[in-house]
This record gives sequence, structure tokens and C-alpha cells, in this order.
Amino acid sequence: MGWLSGIADFANDIFQTSLTASEVGGGLATLGGGLLGGGLTYLGAQDSADATLAAAQTQADALRANAQAAAVAAQPYSVASLAGTASFDDDTKTALLNLSPQLAQIYQGSLDRAGLFGGQASILGADPFGAANVFYDQQQQYFQPREDKARTDLETRLLQQGRLGSSGGAYQTGELERGILEAQQQRQTQSFGQAQSLIESLLGRESADIGQAVGLMNIPLQQAQLGRGIGGDLGQAAQYGLASRSEAAKGLAQANAFSPTGNALSGLGGLFMDNLRPQTGN
Repeated sequence: MGWLSGIADFANDIFQTSLTASEVGGGLATLGGGLLGGGLTYLGAQDSADATLAAAQTQADALRANAQAAAVAAQPYSVASLAGTASFDDDTKTALLNLSPQLAQIYQGSLDRAGLFGGQASILGADPFGAANVFYDQQQQYFQPREDKARTDLETRLLQQGRLGSSGGAYQTGELERGILEAQQQRQTQSFGQAQSLIESLLGRESADIGQAVGLMNIPLQQAQLGRGIGGDLGQAAQYGLASRSEAAKGLAQANAFSPTGNALSGLGGLFMDNLRPQTGN
């Protein structure tokens, strides 16, 4: 290996040293091994970094996909029955509640009756005494002929007895009129009570019809709650399942972070470093 001797002689002349050919060979071996080992180590580190980045991306993609799947699973379900429907629009985030055609007619009829009864109660309630007079006039149409007949019968009897126009006849006539007046006053009082009862009855029927309408609307509302319950249960179940999937993805990502190629290249770098380094005896 004369070229090693030449290099040693050149170095000794320039640097005024006393290197031997074997020392020059050992230095070159050390330099070459260091360069090769360093290159392989760099390649191994670069490959390990790429694997770690890919693993992190895998985990992030799995988490995003799982979150989206959980959100979809938790969406409310549309529910339909003989009583009506409750439908949900995922795009517009709106809910549509409908009764069946038959129940819809009952619902509308309840509202119509409630408006009718409420309107009548408002009219009567605005003038309760006027309402009482209406009741009294209706009853008076029945009692008026009887009152007139009682007067006619008394006058006829007094006339037959020759007492018409006398003080005794006047007293009997006055007693008859007082009796008729007391009966009329009683009926007026009763009419006021009847008017109040009618107003309360109308308000009660109005409330009952409104309550029936509201009760009918609870049918699709309950179906909507059922749809939400189904979606919520599935969403909760999906969260448990997706959590397991996330852990699996995390484990896979950590496994991918280990790069056999990178570790092998790093090991080879150290191997070359050791083999190319000059061997010295003890």
C-alpha cells in the first residue's frame, strides 16, 4: 500500500509530523466510517420522523371521522304512526309535526268551538245584567199569559159579585199584583244566576276544547321526543363504540411510529462506524 506511504510522507513534509502508513490508513478508515455512519444515521432519523408524522395524521383522521360519525348517529329520527308524524330535516335543522287527517279535523273543530264558546262568553260577560234580562224575557213569555189570565179571572169574579171597583175588590186586585210582582222579582234573580252559570259554562267548554286541541298536539310532540330519544340512545352507543375505535386508531398510530427501516439504517450506521474504525490492541 505505497499510496498510504506517499500520503504519510506528504503530510510529514508539510506539517512536520512523523505519521506512518498504518496511522494514515486508520485515520482514513475512521473518517470514511464516520461519514457513512453519519449518513445512514441521518437517513434513519428522517425515515423515523416521516413514520411518526404519518402516524399522527392517521390518528387525527380517525378522530375526525369518529366525531362526524357520532354526530350523524345522534341525529333525531323521524317517527310516524296512525295518529300523525314527526319528521326532522338534518339540512335545515327543522322539525315538522303533523296530526293524521282525522285527528286534524278534530283539532280544528275543537279550536272552532272554542272560538264560538269564547265569543259568546265574552258578549254575555261584558253585560251580565243584560244577559239576565234576556233570560228573564224568555221566561216572561211563558208566564205573561198566565199573569194576564189571573187578572182577567179576578176581574170577572169581582164583576159577577158586584165588587169590581169596591174597596174589597181593589184589595184583592192589589194582592194579585203583589203576588205577580214577587214572582217576577224571583225570576229576575234566578235569571241573573242562570246568566252567570251560562257564562261559566261557556268558558268551561272553551277551556275544554282548547285543552283537547293542545292534547292532540302532544301526540306528534311525543313522537318527536321518541325520535330524539332513539337518536340520543344511538348517539350514546356510538360514542362508546367510537371511543374504542379511537383507542384502536391510537394504538395503530403508535405502532406505525416505529420504523423498522429507520432503526435498521441507524443500526447499520453504527455497525459501519465500528467496523471501519481502526482496531487497536490492548
